[in-house]
Amino acid sequence: MNGDTIDTHPPAALLLKEQLDKLPLKDQDFAASLLDQLERKGKLSEKQWFWVDTLAARITAGPPEPATQEVGDFAGVVAFFAKAKQHLRYPRLRLQLPDGRPLALALAGPGSSRAGWVNMTDGRPFGQNLFYGRVSPAGHWEMGHAIDEVVGDAVAELLHRLAADPEQVASSYGKLTGCCCFCTSQLSDPKSTEVGYGPVCAKRWGLPWGTK
Repeated sequence: MNGDTIDTHPPAALLLKEQLDKLPLKDQDFAASLLDQLERKGKLSEKQWFWVDTLAARITAGPPEPATQEVGDFAGVVAFFAKAKQHLRYPRLRLQLPDGRPLALALAGPGSSRAGWVNMTDGRPFGQNLFYGRVSPAGHWEMGHAIDEVVGDAVAELLHRLAADPEQVASSYGKLTGCCCFCTSQLSDPKSTEVGYGPVCAKRWGLPWGTK
């Protein structure tokens, strides 16, 4: 298959060129390299054409449906965030998995396709973070595509505990790490150390403070 530009080649190559950004990030570099060679040399090997067709088919099929799991009634967690939004523009809840991996939770805003759901990442900046998925107020967890079985089980266990008792999970994080799960500040006051978060965050999130 020869020609001067991609535009003279089969529809699969045109589709890949026009909708490259619809591929998962892990596939985009590979697809771009195929298109670059096709543009420069006007031809690809039989194996490379196989991958052009395969990648184009992935675009046509759309993203796969996320795996799902029920993790318990999350209405209390959503209410937890709603209380904090009265004081904070972007409230965040920072927890961690048993192996120490961070888990950051935030409420999706009204402009989101899943408004009112709780989004979960590893807390890194957007575009660099690992997306763990999102949980509906009813406790329906749509898992991120990059979650393997071991990490998925650990996240599920934490989400079940969070659904059952948000206050206890927040407190446990502070006692375990010595840092507040809401503002990440180091806990130094004896009462804050005892309860697992400070008085300012307790007020913002509607929690008791300084009592066992």
